[in-house]
Order: sequence, then structure tokens, then C-alpha cells
Amino acid sequence: MNLRIADIKQFINSDFGSYIIGDGFVYKKTANEFIKIEGDFKYIINIWPVSWSSSYSVDMILRISQKRVEDICEKILGKQRHRLTFSEDMLERIYYSPDGRKIVKGESLGLWFSTDNDVYTQLPTLKTYYTEIAKPYFSKFASLEAMDDFINNPPFEYSPAYVGAFTNARCMKGLIIAKLVKNPNYDKLVAIYDEVIKRTLSDVQPDSITNYNKVKEYLKQNSI
Repeated sequence: MNLRIADIKQFINSDFGSYIIGDGFVYKKTANEFIKIEGDFKYIINIWPVSWSSSYSVDMILRISQKRVEDICEKILGKQRHRLTFSEDMLERIYYSPDGRKIVKGESLGLWFSTDNDVYTQLPTLKTYYTEIAKPYFSKFASLEAMDDFINNPPFEYSPAYVGAFTNARCMKGLIIAKLVKNPNYDKLVAIYDEVIKRTLSDVQPDSITNYNKVKEYLKQNSI
């Protein structure tokens, strides 16, 4: 292949970017992502080109950042590297889930290129992914109440398909959202997340339980 990562990124920006600009998305070159801000909600489309030995791959990742939730989280825990409230790294989980909660296995939606022509013929598929997956997904979450419905309801044995993220993030942000919307089941959720947080992997998330307890105690002592 003659094309390089920089060429693929440029093509994504010009072709895919021009397709979604009408919906209010702005391209951020440093992170190779497209961002749309509506009120306290930031909708993020990450496009990840990866170079392999003789080919390239491109994946689309959908994320949502809710300003009130992330501001409260940082107030309690300090500056966070990622301000992501819903973060599902696998587009397939969003696409194949029948209800946004259950995780169903399906064929990969990643794009693979072994020739230059593959780039030009396959990258337009990103437009289809946007229309059929990203746009409907983002439209579901325009309120904290909508987020509360997904993050603070079963399944609790794993993170719902539309929520994603690590277990500790689901527990902490679930409580923050529940508090913000005055979820009547808040005390029950605390009891549930007290058990769920024990399943975090201490080697991957060494401060998970400590941070969770900080959030829980702050919400107990303070109005938000």
C-alpha cells in the first residue's frame, strides 16, 4: 500500500467529516475524533486507524460526556484523564444489542484495508455506521433521565451495551446520575453497587474501591 495513516486520516476528515458536519460535528485532528456539543452533552465519534504489518484497520468508537456528571466526579476525585460518562469501545455491542442492555456477539464492524483501493471503497461505510448506529444512539441520550434508565437498571453483572466503561466508572457515575435525577431507588442502588464494585480488577483499577467510596460518601454528605 502507498497510503499511510496520515493519508487515511485526511480522507476520513474530508469524506466522513463533510458528511456529518451538517449535524453539528467538528473535527479534532489531535485525537482524530468528531465532537458535537448540545447543552451539557458532548457526543464523540472516535475513528481509530491502526497500522499492521501489511494492512490497516479502522474502527469507530462512540462516547458521551455529560458535563454535570463529569464536573461532580472531578470535584470529588480531582482531574480526570478522560471525562467520559458512557464509553463503549466496541461498536458491535451497540449495533447488535436488541435493547441497549444485553450484550450480543456479532460479526466485527471494523474495516480492513490491504490495498489503496480498499480505503476508497470501504471508508464510505463509516457514513452508514453514522446514520444507522451513531445517530440513533446519540439521540437516545439527551437527558440525565435517559442515562439513568440505562446505567441504573439491570444488568448489573456486566455493564449494559449502551453504557460501556469499566465497572468502577459505572458504579460511581451511576450513583452521581441517580442523585442528580433524584432516583427513588437510590439507596437500593448503593447496596447493589457496593457489591458490584467488589468485582473490579485491582491490578487494572487499583483505586477503584477507594474512589467509589469517596464518591458514595460525598453524595451522602452533600447535595448536588
